[in-house]
Amino acid sequence: MKNRLFTAIIIGFISFQVACTQVGATRRLSPGMTPAQVRAAMGNPSQSQFVNQKMVWKYTLHQPWKGFIPYYLVFSKETGNLESWEANEAEYYRQQSLWMAAFPPTQYLNVNGTIDHNVDVRVQGF
Repeated sequence: MKNRLFTAIIIGFISFQVACTQVGATRRLSPGMTPAQVRAAMGNPSQSQFVNQKMVWKYTLHQPWKGFIPYYLVFSKETGNLESWEANEAEYYRQQSLWMAAFPPTQYLNVNGTIDHNVDVRVQGF
């Protein structure tokens, strides 16, 4: 039992560290970085596309206690270097609402009964 608990704690700690590392990768970004430098700092993007003649890379990074947040990095059309980046919170919340809509509504069960308020409850050991 102790081994299972210890293993669960270690796995949780490692997962937390990985998540912090993912979001922390955005701290290594700076305007003017080349695509190769961005790949070295962030890894390969999950998607890339041209928007208004600019290259846009999408990353989905995990934030502890929140989930997977989409980040978009925009590269200048003139130089090809990193111009700006931001997390898209609106997209994140849209995805969350789609997940919630996919679950069936909560079912309530009516229980008829009475509660005896004269119950004596004692906790041993205190």
